[in-house]
Amino acid sequence: MDEVARRRLIDAGVAVAVAAALCLRVAGPFEENARPPDWRAYALMILIGATMLVRRRYPMAILFASVLILFGYYSIGFGAVGSIWPLSPTLFNAALLGHWRGATVVASLVLAGASAFRLLIETEPSRLVTFSDTLTDLFLGASVILAGAMIRNHQQLESEVRAREKALAAERDAEARERLIEQRLDIARDVHDIVAHSLAGIGVQARLADELVDTDVIQARRSIRAIISTTSEAIRQLRQTVGGLRDAPPAPPSLVDLVEGVAGVDVRLVEDGDTPDSAEVRSTVLAIVREALTNVVRHSGATEAVVTVTRRPTVVTVEVMDNGRGGDPVEGNGIRGMRERVSSAGGTLEAGPAGAGGFVVTAELPT
Repeated sequence: MDEVARRRLIDAGVAVAVAAALCLRVAGPFEENARPPDWRAYALMILIGATMLVRRRYPMAILFASVLILFGYYSIGFGAVGSIWPLSPTLFNAALLGHWRGATVVASLVLAGASAFRLLIETEPSRLVTFSDTLTDLFLGASVILAGAMIRNHQQLESEVRAREKALAAERDAEARERLIEQRLDIARDVHDIVAHSLAGIGVQARLADELVDTDVIQARRSIRAIISTTSEAIRQLRQTVGGLRDAPPAPPSLVDLVEGVAGVDVRLVEDGDTPDSAEVRSTVLAIVREALTNVVRHSGATEAVVTVTRRPTVVTVEVMDNGRGGDPVEGNGIRGMRERVSSAGGTLEAGPAGAGGFVVTAELPT
């Protein structure tokens, strides 16, 4: 059953229940001088109940219609059924649908008119009876209007809570997707760094072995062993990177290991300062040094490089300088990846020709 059909079924049930309750009230004892209820009295009460079929669309209209129907009922001279009780369903409905002020005004006018009529026109055995009935109707009207307004406020609160929960869930999903994208970028950078660094070393050693295979067999074998060692290390690092997706991430290599693993270029490491680094800063420093040395091996034609890491309380400075050809940088994946890493850590990176020849990469990372 869809929502529209369900609501129509509920409204029909409400209409039948209201009509039945009003007809039972009409069938009860009535005053001696009142007209006995006939089909018209029951028809009018059924008509009030029938207005509930359109209660969602026209809440105030059915309230006004119920007042007019009740006025017609009393105009015929039927017995008293109260001034507020027959209107209770439509008063409650109006308040439930957000028209509690209008329902209060209508109830107040009906109650004031009924009380004035009984005091000024009808002959009552006692004014105390009129006063008691007025208080009863006042309490009844206030109760049904307050009940409708409170239920509406509760529904609105639940709706707001659900909306906030959906918004929070959407925000958490967006954050999770963003973290996943960042993780994929990190993995892509790591794989690029490992593969590029290893292949650069393998290429240097392979060229050296090819040149010396006929003249210096011992050195050629050393180059081949270096290729095997570099390949094994690259495979190990790739396994650690991929395995880190399932298990705890492996401990990153040290700067010393990274520098000593470079083949074909004499690399010297200079460290200044002993301020402890955070894990994020250490990871970024390693990535910058690895990628910069890879570029040195592949593109610079350098024979020497110096890696300088300076640690201060508020900043860590990384500099990789070589004695190669230099020239203006071509920003490929390597330099772009370094810049993205440094930017994500809140730092800056510069890459360009060194003053005395060669090329230099400088990064500053906040601690």
